[in-house]
Amino acid sequence: MIKYHTGHEFDVRYDPVAHKYWLDKSDKLGQFPNLSDAVQIPSVTRIIDSCFPKHLTDWAAKAAADSYLDNWNSNMEVHDRYELMVNAYKKLGEEAANIGSAVHQWLRLYIDEAQPEEFTSPEGGEKCIEAFLEWEKTRQIKWEESERLVFFAPSSLRYAGTADALAEIDGKKFVVDFKTSKKIYKSYYLQVAAYASALNEELGLIGDNRYQGMILRLDKETGKFQEKAFDITDSVPVFWNCIDLKKWNSKRIPTLKYGE
Repeated sequence: MIKYHTGHEFDVRYDPVAHKYWLDKSDKLGQFPNLSDAVQIPSVTRIIDSCFPKHLTDWAAKAAADSYLDNWNSNMEVHDRYELMVNAYKKLGEEAANIGSAVHQWLRLYIDEAQPEEFTSPEGGEKCIEAFLEWEKTRQIKWEESERLVFFAPSSLRYAGTADALAEIDGKKFVVDFKTSKKIYKSYYLQVAAYASALNEELGLIGDNRYQGMILRLDKETGKFQEKAFDITDSVPVFWNCIDLKKWNSKRIPTLKYGE
């Protein structure tokens, strides 16, 4: 249940299997009796994907080429070698996603339990954890919450999402998003700004008391971190434009009749 500073309450749920958010529009509490009692809320990531489609052509081509070179001298049948090349990017994508999920799970436990000595670094994500712990040494951090469900309630711009973490860092409030990607992409700024904007709206925070955005990239190979802290002011209206684009993209464009 999300409770706004205005006194309004919203029963927002996340379905981790379907990766969808639902708002209970009935007066019932507990599990939704059926989907007729709930309305789906657009997620932050799907809204952004409508504006920033994932351009994976170059990466997929490189994965196929690497697969070909790796099996150059093998006795594999041509058909099998072809299948490996075609599916190489899928395998790499799954491995990267699995490592990213494991790292996020470790960070959630670390923030919530505050007993790092008991945790073992996830396989494949050891360098990410190393980077995170090195970054912590550079800041004064008070972790507030992890995996925070956020919901922007105004009906014309309604959306939901899950912020990785909330923290006070060197005396300033941040919504922190952890990334294990190769670089920090522009779309990440919109994602974090959307989370922070929803949280500020929920809590009624204004001025210097607002949550701002922070992207923390943890490199899987080097064990280095990259931190980007930013003011969300300029990014929020761009995210709203993405909402409009997503709505427009889902509509059928009527045919104009003329010449009759």
